[in-house]
Amino acid sequence: MRRSLLLVAALLSLSALVYWLVWGRGVEQTDDYDYAAAFESLDPGSTAPLFRIADVAGKAEADVAAVLGPPTGCESSLHSRRCRYTPGATEIVYIDGKADWLTVTALGEAPLDDALLQRIGLKAAKAASASDEERVWSALSGLREVRAYGTPERAQFLRIKVKS
Repeated sequence: MRRSLLLVAALLSLSALVYWLVWGRGVEQTDDYDYAAAFESLDPGSTAPLFRIADVAGKAEADVAAVLGPPTGCESSLHSRRCRYTPGATEIVYIDGKADWLTVTALGEAPLDDALLQRIGLKAAKAASASDEERVWSALSGLREVRAYGTPERAQFLRIKVKS
């Protein structure tokens, strides 16, 4: 029994030594992925439109793909289809085959203000309802509702309802 305990202690000590030699002395593990290149085209301070909502809202999936590129993934349910796109980390729910609910989560460093609409190709407009955490616009360019959430310093995401 005593030999077993000594053997376990020796193995644990050896494991700890190997861990320290590999990780504990600041040896950095690297991989082949170029993180800088992956994000070099992102300008978090940009206010340029990610896309024009008029080119996407109420459109069929093929028409949206012509504007935003092919979806990165989709799931279908009984009454809708949900697809994700790269520009603006946009998620679109297609209802009756048309882009109806949109969520845009990559808005850069844009503040939560009336100019936020420019990120989806609309003109800045006074919100019907505004607080420090939310802004709501109604009846903009044929859209049922646009809601923005975040803090005064940075918008977190936009939720856009086209028809339903």
